[in-house]
Amino acid sequence: MRFLNPGGHDFIGANLDGWGVIQLLFAILYTLVLLVLCGILWKQRDHPIIRMRKIPMAIAAVLVLHVYLVIVLIVYTLNGYFPCNAEFWIMSIYLPIGIGLFQAQNQQLLLISRGQQVLLTQHAIKPLPAGKTRWQYYRNKFVLWCKSSKEQDAFEGFIAAGMLVQFLGSLLIYVISRKFNSYGVVSQPTTQTLCRRGWEWAPSIIWQASWNFIAGPYLLWKIRMIRDIYNWRLQTTIAIVAGLPGTPLWLAAVYSDLLNGVSKYWTPAMWFVPGLITMQMITILSALFQVWRSKKQAKEVDGALNAFDVKKQIGTVGPNASIVTTSTKTKGSGSSRVPMKTMEDCLTSNGLEYNAFYHFCTTKTFNGENLVFLDKTIKFKLEWRRIFNLLHVSPNAARLRMYRDAVDIYLTLIWDKTAKYPINIPSTISRDLNTLFQSAAAIVAANQPSTGRSSSNVTPWDEPSDPFASVGDHPLRPMLRHSLDKGSATKLITELEHCSPSENDHNNDISLEPSDPLHDVHVPADFNESCFDAAFASIKHMMWEQPYQDFMKSKRNSASSA
Repeated sequence: MRFLNPGGHDFIGANLDGWGVIQLLFAILYTLVLLVLCGILWKQRDHPIIRMRKIPMAIAAVLVLHVYLVIVLIVYTLNGYFPCNAEFWIMSIYLPIGIGLFQAQNQQLLLISRGQQVLLTQHAIKPLPAGKTRWQYYRNKFVLWCKSSKEQDAFEGFIAAGMLVQFLGSLLIYVISRKFNSYGVVSQPTTQTLCRRGWEWAPSIIWQASWNFIAGPYLLWKIRMIRDIYNWRLQTTIAIVAGLPGTPLWLAAVYSDLLNGVSKYWTPAMWFVPGLITMQMITILSALFQVWRSKKQAKEVDGALNAFDVKKQIGTVGPNASIVTTSTKTKGSGSSRVPMKTMEDCLTSNGLEYNAFYHFCTTKTFNGENLVFLDKTIKFKLEWRRIFNLLHVSPNAARLRMYRDAVDIYLTLIWDKTAKYPINIPSTISRDLNTLFQSAAAIVAANQPSTGRSSSNVTPWDEPSDPFASVGDHPLRPMLRHSLDKGSATKLITELEHCSPSENDHNNDISLEPSDPLHDVHVPADFNESCFDAAFASIKHMMWEQPYQDFMKSKRNSASSA
């Protein structure tokens, strides 16, 4: 067997020379590796560290482009069994769709970053479509999408419209050109080589150029100021830049006779291969690396906790010591982990410190919704104590009022059907909260305007009112300013019981407005002030485990470099 067929890619029978076999084997092996990696990533798709990346869309984009990649890799081996008609549809429809889908996935970084910056000031909920019949339901769903679509929805709609225009234009060209059929009205039948040249390929060129040289650089410009700790911006930049050389090199190979010698063995479409492989690998491996890094840090934390328990048992540390108030060193780390008490003090005292932490979460870790939830839950507990300490207040009216407030938290931060950025909590906790609030939340959502915000009539104790309300371009709601007992920060929720009613200067009229959709709802018997405790504990530990450690590390680095 020869390594290279002297005729190369000459459309005369299959090329089973050494080069053809190598490309075929590479296509098979690379496909197996990619499918394994995609399978691993799919299993981790709900991991908090990568859930925001829309992993299903990322995998879909990778696999769509991979089908094209495999076809390109076996073109030389097929050598003529791959007709011009098929290549026209692949280059005019399939490849542009794959690139468009990939660019839509790349937009996720920009959209998440923008959404995080306005998270605290725009607690709007996604309205639920109503309708007695399936047709009415989907009609109303489309109307709501048109009225209140997010940027991601609008961008995906733009892509879908562009795909439709691309398909119709390509279909028209295919029908009228004699290069592809016998009933056309323009051009003339020609050879396999010349078939791949001509004005008929213009839609493919225009569409690829639009995505690679307009949408891509525009996105790079928009994300240039993002400095996330996950290297997501770097990943997006590499993926976009990797896709730039393919189209001009493909055009040069097709239309320039200077590359005929190269094209005999390195077919024109092969110029897309390096970029496509880079785009696929950087998308999959960067996400998997972040999952691995997060799990490694979690394992280090567990090791530190276990080591601390052992030291406590053998008397190395005092019997009253706590991991929450004691710094610990993780295995393989040269620095101590900041104790949880420090984060709790941040949550309950210093407004500037909290705002700095929130700024870090929204611009670098993209999990500001978790901090919002902790803030709202603390305030909810305080308001519960305030209301039930009021004189001449009916317990039933107080429970209804607090249930309405809890439903608002559930709508804006927990229920994935209405929360724009739902917090990530275990399914068991989510299921319990759904049992308590979902039926009432559906009533509120059905009556919520498509562009509505959380009403101050719902949570008047959660309105901006102090000089800490903004930091730069990141507007914040005020954090709790109550001074708690610092000697027992581990009992954060318990300490809230000692707050007096006078600390909240609100009107004592707690009844709901008659227009409120829940003014006569039945409050579940299981509802109490501890309804969010399990979710609070889960989110607090998650935020302490990595985001707060990264935040404090960033502060130390800034101080040392100053």
